[in-house]
Amino acid sequence: MSEENNVSKLINKVQENISDFFENINDYIELTEAGEIIRRYFVMNAFDGALTMLGFVVGVFVSGYIDPKIILSAGMSASFAMGVSGFVGALITEKAERERKVKELEKAMFTELEGSIIEKASLMAVVLAALTDSFAPAMAALICASPFIFSEIGLLSPIVATFVSIIITLVLVFLLGMYLGKISGGGALIYGIYMLTAGLVVSLIVTITSIHFEGVNRIPLVIGDNKWMMK
Repeated sequence: MSEENNVSKLINKVQENISDFFENINDYIELTEAGEIIRRYFVMNAFDGALTMLGFVVGVFVSGYIDPKIILSAGMSASFAMGVSGFVGALITEKAERERKVKELEKAMFTELEGSIIEKASLMAVVLAALTDSFAPAMAALICASPFIFSEIGLLSPIVATFVSIIITLVLVFLLGMYLGKISGGGALIYGIYMLTAGLVVSLIVTITSIHFEGVNRIPLVIGDNKWMMK
């Protein structure tokens, strides 16, 4: 009985600590007004990751050789690179911007803010912005590439995985647009259509470019395990 009580107390303590941690994060975000920046980074970079994957999938499809392994490795590598560069870029940029604001506050208040809650909140805002900038494109690319994971294990044919991936990507960019419209008050449907149009334009440009370089006289042909070629 005593052991059960100890375990219960430990669980409650852990839950309280987690709850306090997230409350502190929320307080820091409100104090630094970082919510807007984080939302902007999330939508902007998720859109980049989705369109990067969309362009790659459409280009591979039109080129006439669909290999899920190549699409997964190349597409995810590009998104990982975007994530790393986004993290570093956002970290440096936001750190410089936050330090400038803290120094301006110090001058206005005639006091040092080192170790204060304002400095801690600024640091938290920098880290959250950088993590969002890094996580968003990788997450979007993984969602868009997910059909090829099923293709690689034999649950979908490469040609079906390609079309499913394109549909998922277009739905994702539409939802990102709706989210933007909702938070801006400008109309979720209108913004969703804006983003969807951008996705369709990218698909069209990639298709035209690929056809120009690769030619158009191709029909699907199965050539091996989880690989399709067109001729």
